[in-house]
Amino acid sequence: MKRTLAFVLVILLLAANMSAFARTSLYIGSHSAGVSPQGGGVVKVSVFVAGTHPRMTKIGFPMVSLYELNGSTWTLVAVQTSQYNPNATAGSHSYSFTYQGTAGKSYYASASFYAQDTTGSDTKNASSPTVTAT
Repeated sequence: MKRTLAFVLVILLLAANMSAFARTSLYIGSHSAGVSPQGGGVVKVSVFVAGTHPRMTKIGFPMVSLYELNGSTWTLVAVQTSQYNPNATAGSHSYSFTYQGTAGKSYYASASFYAQDTTGSDTKNASSPTVTAT
């Protein structure tokens, strides 16, 4: 019985250590960026960031950029800066905006994600998949 209990405890400790390595960082638990066609050439950019705990002192997006494909060149067409959760402490933040693009053109978003608590901070970057405006 003691041997079985010791084996179970070892497995649990190993599993706990492996889940800590799966985390994105000490401050950013998850993040995502997306673009979706809304019709009439309009595209909606949506971004989300979650901290590793619910009491981050600052969390949000230093910059969110939208790019449009013109021929073979990606052109920056919209930028949103300093979009942070207004609450003094928060665990996550989401933000979205729309852009009047052109039906048939391709778009993607790029974002910087930021999370800070009393012990430090981290920034991550990610891009969305490419979509075609309808």
